[in-house]
Amino acid sequence: MSDAEGDTESDAGPTTLPAPTAPGVVELDPSLDRALIANLGDAGRNNDAALSENTRRSYETGWRQYCAWCRPRYLTPLTEHPEQIATFLASLVPSGDAAARKKLSTVKLRLAALKHFFREAGQGLDWKHPAIRNQLKGLARNNPVLVRQEPVQALGIEDLTTIVAAIDTTWLRGLRDRALILVGYAGALRRSELVAIDADHLQAVDGGYEIWLGTTKTDEGDRDNVCVIAETGTSLCPVRAVNDWMERAGVSEGPVFRAFDPLGGLKHTALTAQSVRLILKERAGEVGLDVRSTYRGGKTITAPIRWGGHSLRRGMATAVAEATDGDVTAVQRAGRWKTPVTALRYVEETRRVDRSASALVMGGKRKTSD
Repeated sequence: MSDAEGDTESDAGPTTLPAPTAPGVVELDPSLDRALIANLGDAGRNNDAALSENTRRSYETGWRQYCAWCRPRYLTPLTEHPEQIATFLASLVPSGDAAARKKLSTVKLRLAALKHFFREAGQGLDWKHPAIRNQLKGLARNNPVLVRQEPVQALGIEDLTTIVAAIDTTWLRGLRDRALILVGYAGALRRSELVAIDADHLQAVDGGYEIWLGTTKTDEGDRDNVCVIAETGTSLCPVRAVNDWMERAGVSEGPVFRAFDPLGGLKHTALTAQSVRLILKERAGEVGLDVRSTYRGGKTITAPIRWGGHSLRRGMATAVAEATDGDVTAVQRAGRWKTPVTALRYVEETRRVDRSASALVMGGKRKTSD
């Protein structure tokens, strides 16, 4: 190296990689080593954030269950044998114990968990192998009652009005629950989106709020991922409800919808996604909307209503479909779905009875010629 080249390096500061002290041996600058460690930590956190908290928790549960199944059988979890995976799936729906049988949706979720951890470990497996594919088909054929899972109840406007009117808003908890339900419904929000709302995510716009939803199930988290809730001037106004809650609770930063401690004190941590279901179920039960009665075979059958966090999103989608006479584009826009497939399903559900053959042919609704 020439003197001129050496002067140039000196002016630019210390070299990042010192000359090796022995052939084939490189000593890293300690500062570079610390930076590399920091970068690795950032990369790890970004990798963890690729999955939502609910998905990651579900996958971890499935993997633990699979490992627990392998252990007493002296089997290696990371196997190259699809027959082992198929046998595990079969164990989730035992033929001799009806109470222990998992829904087919749960079986598929466990399979998704195994696929994830196999990929993370760099372990290849033919997931389309007949042993696995036929196992799923056979489970569905032999257990038809487990195939169709009853969807959560969509929250209609009348029931929403009844529930909100009964909430005691003289207490902080009541203010929070009213705001949670109305904002979730007005924005057609997923429960994970609802509890993730931060005070900084609320942007006041003319006539309401624009809410940034961050990274969601179907979005990478750019600033265009927003929903808008409007002032309605009624008892169902989501903007007034969230303003009342934040003002009374003193929430100006951090999570908007927060948990309470056992003594009733407001915590600084956000509600969990599961809390949305529990809150809605509790509030619905307070006004008698926890069971449904139907007349069948000469007797009245009473069954519990299946409320869930998705009831808010499902309810708004159904309400938009009814209000717009089945406008798929309006439903798709309300739910922020990237394709019209899901929106079309909600439109079809609102017309299912009217479009049935019995209603058209036997219900006296035939069109008469002029």
